[in-house]
Amino acid sequence: MKRFVIQVDPDLYDLIPGFLARKRTDARAILSGVSGERVDFEALSRIGHKLKGEGGSYGLDPVSLYGAQIEQAAHKHDALAIRHYAHELAVYLDSVQIESQ
Repeated sequence: MKRFVIQVDPDLYDLIPGFLARKRTDARAILSGVSGERVDFEALSRIGHKLKGEGGSYGLDPVSLYGAQIEQAAHKHDALAIRHYAHELAVYLDSVQIESQ
């Protein structure tokens, strides 16, 4: 598995593990949300929007990018695209290695 080494501000270093854990939970919630017969695209859009806003704050711009893609796909009611981006997000989150600057 490819590793993504991210240099973060020392002030954020201790916060990143908790953030990553919460974003993994979000990715699982998104995947679960598109697995059933009834998909709540509005809820998925909100999660995507939240991801879009949070990633850059922690120096994890790909989280923001995946969030934007999930949000857009939810607006289009495209469950297949949401599933794809949520899976890519989960892979990314599991591949991140954080180092202090």
